[in-house]
Amino acid sequence: MSHTPVAHPAPTPPRFRFASGFFAAATWRQFAFHAAHLPIAIGGLVWFALTVGLGLPSALTWVGIVVTAFLVGGSAWFAAVTRRMSAALLGQRVAAPTLRPRRGGPLAWATTRLTDGSTWRAVAYLVVGFVVTTTTFAVSVAVLVTALGAVTHAVWGGFLPEQIGADGRPHRGAQFLGVFVDTVPLQVAFAGLGVVVLLAVWPAVNHGLGSVQRLVIRSMLGAGSRRRRLAEVTASRDAAVVDADTTLRRIERELHDGTQARLVGLAMTLGDARDRLESGAGDDVGVLVAQAHASTKEALVELRALARGIHPPVLDAGLEAALASACSRTPFPVTLRVDLPVRPAPVIEGVAYFGVLELLTNVSKHAQATGASVDVATDGPDLVVTVRDDGSGGAHVSMPRADGHGTGLGGLLERLRAVDGGLVLDSPAGGPTTVTMTMPSGGPS
Repeated sequence: MSHTPVAHPAPTPPRFRFASGFFAAATWRQFAFHAAHLPIAIGGLVWFALTVGLGLPSALTWVGIVVTAFLVGGSAWFAAVTRRMSAALLGQRVAAPTLRPRRGGPLAWATTRLTDGSTWRAVAYLVVGFVVTTTTFAVSVAVLVTALGAVTHAVWGGFLPEQIGADGRPHRGAQFLGVFVDTVPLQVAFAGLGVVVLLAVWPAVNHGLGSVQRLVIRSMLGAGSRRRRLAEVTASRDAAVVDADTTLRRIERELHDGTQARLVGLAMTLGDARDRLESGAGDDVGVLVAQAHASTKEALVELRALARGIHPPVLDAGLEAALASACSRTPFPVTLRVDLPVRPAPVIEGVAYFGVLELLTNVSKHAQATGASVDVATDGPDLVVTVRDDGSGGAHVSMPRADGHGTGLGGLLERLRAVDGGLVLDSPAGGPTTVTMTMPSGGPS
């Protein structure tokens, strides 16, 4: 799969593994989020208090409405910082909601801001985020400190104040379940319990708290499902238009620079042969006709290649035959499994075929894989294509550039979105990589 560095890789939420949870970088990044977001959450609560205390009372006047809109809109800064921290530390990229365009003067801007649902969700998050972040930070730190305290109790336990136990004897050390940990066997057992909590319990608790943070951030600071869908449709439409324009320009360029130039040369050769026949100097006409014949065959080859880029003839025999041909040309073994009770629509077959070609090409170039598999099946009304490889992993979706062109997996994602499809990528470092393309089959129901 593509391993080309990009400016904005799309992160994915980390998976938790008990065996290596304590040593996983994702565990410490989540803990860093709880700690680093705490001052942001405190600042957000202060801003919320300022908004309620100053903004709402001033909203009784026209100028106060603008002031209130400014204070309410200030929550967007805290939301933006939180979304960036979520992407960097929690492995979750949250799409920012799109505000309606500003129209008119300050009062119209204020009205637009105050009637936007995402703005009020961001305001509510100032309180909810404070509660969630302080709780997750306190719980994570408490479990971590408890575990570390148990592991190191033999060092500091003797400095605790002396206490009289239930047995009437003086003891120094922490109490656990009513028992003073002040003997060597108890200290060893207590340290062992601390190691278990440190290596297994705390990472699991920390991961769970990170999942809570992701859920709250996604639901309160992300774009609503309707707006997100609208943005995706708009982006897909724009990408389809750009892709169609690029294809037309490529066809025009290839026709002009290749086939058209060859046909012009063919016409000149035939014209020369005609002139020689008319003048009676026909000794070399056979050579000119042979040249014209060769140029005609070359022009036909170019036209066939150009037409094949628009619609591969191999698809005329169906998607299974086309994919079998594609898999047979790879430098590594590919297992193909196709289960299609109904043939998909031609457009969907084209998207699926070129998508598999893109993925297998990436595997060949970047993944260092020894084998791959392609599975094609239907799931209700959808066509699901899954490509797996045993390569080095670490693949990611390259985001489209500012001019709308997609590259690598990003371009594939845009083509899928153009037909109301989607792409799911699972490519941990070290592999394996699994890419699942889902799109409406478009076949007869």
